[in-house]
Amino acid sequence: MVASQKLLELRPSQLLAGVFIGIITTGAIALKLPFSTYEGISFVDALFTATSATCVTGLMVADAGTVFTPFGQIVILALIQIGGLGIMTFSTFFMIILGRSLSMKESSIIFNAFDHGHKLSIRNLLRKVMLLTFSVELLGAVILFFRWLPDYGAGRALYYAVFHSISGFCNAGITLFPDSLLSFSEDFVVNGVIGTLIVIGSLGFLTIVELQLFSERRRGRRRVPLSLNCKLVLIVTFSLIIICALLTFVMERSNVLAGMPLHDQVMASLFQSISRTAGFITVDFHEFTNGSLYLYILLMFVGAAPGSVGGGIKVTTFGILIALAFSRLKARDTVNMMNRTVPDEIVSRSLSIMFVSVQIIVVFTLVLLYTESGGPTSPLHREMFMQIMFETVSAFGTVGLSAGATSHLSEFGKVAITLLMLIGRLGPLAVTLAVGRRSARGRFRYSEENVMVG
Repeated sequence: MVASQKLLELRPSQLLAGVFIGIITTGAIALKLPFSTYEGISFVDALFTATSATCVTGLMVADAGTVFTPFGQIVILALIQIGGLGIMTFSTFFMIILGRSLSMKESSIIFNAFDHGHKLSIRNLLRKVMLLTFSVELLGAVILFFRWLPDYGAGRALYYAVFHSISGFCNAGITLFPDSLLSFSEDFVVNGVIGTLIVIGSLGFLTIVELQLFSERRRGRRRVPLSLNCKLVLIVTFSLIIICALLTFVMERSNVLAGMPLHDQVMASLFQSISRTAGFITVDFHEFTNGSLYLYILLMFVGAAPGSVGGGIKVTTFGILIALAFSRLKARDTVNMMNRTVPDEIVSRSLSIMFVSVQIIVVFTLVLLYTESGGPTSPLHREMFMQIMFETVSAFGTVGLSAGATSHLSEFGKVAITLLMLIGRLGPLAVTLAVGRRSARGRFRYSEENVMVG
């Protein structure tokens, strides 16, 4: 009774974090079982893998296709699916199936997991989310199955298709091939299907649901405009995809893309741009120029849409910050976008998310630079700075792209990246709220005093 009372007193963010940690721990124990791997792995590696799968990151210290047995691979796939949809989404969906009503506490947790207030009821929202997820994953798996059927036979083709369809939609970036998708760099079907799955998953469930409702209303001749949130997600997401693809093509055409036909260069550039939220690769990412790596660091930091399977500060946060900068340059007191004014509370939250995220990345980068490159005085290892920073942002953004540092991490480095992946999946602001103390003091303001800035 006391334990249940304490559980009810937890904030939604605290309960969500606790459930995630519980699932990760369970997954790590399952991956540590002797029949989950061929030769066994350490508990730290099992914990790292379970966290990467549950947080749909994709950074791996043990190859999923060669180190883990089919049982271990199924555990990883289950963690990807559960982590991608959200643990509370799963549990609440089954509550609905069983006819149990949701409490205000449970509804609050769901909204916290999706990070978005919406006019749909929780029940209808979750039904649409589940239907969307399994329909898209099934369609992707069917297409991939027929593509791989001639190469691998029915059994392996089906297994590969299901695994990579779920991994693609959930933006996990984990594959059963030792070279990710390098073998399919010229395969239009594989690139097209997995790229489409990544985009749908990165847009966010609520964005897709709103687009579906918008389409239904248009067919019914009801003129209901898209919300500002939906417009912002679509504009920023596809703008970043196009810009990143163009810059990747320009900077890598004479490097990793050299020797490929023009149409394959364009396809590889576009796929890597799309995969900035997932972590799949069709070209050798370790050979990218520093300019390209820096570009992807920035884009991984931005991340995907709120309520999606992706991480980062979110495309809406980025869009609001850009609009805020233009508003201040024009000496405006409000942030206006597409004939709408963004509430001050949302602007303030966007700033908080950005600053907390930057602080997290700075701290973890400094720690890893100290532990992974030979200590404070190691000029011979200064070339690792880009790799360490890239890996840090990739873990925070739950992306899974790697510049080569993950496979060489120390035990402490693996634990640090594991923690960072969890922070990135839950969201920096949610983590801050989860560990923060409730304030018993009322709201008040001190007298104002000017400070010189700039």
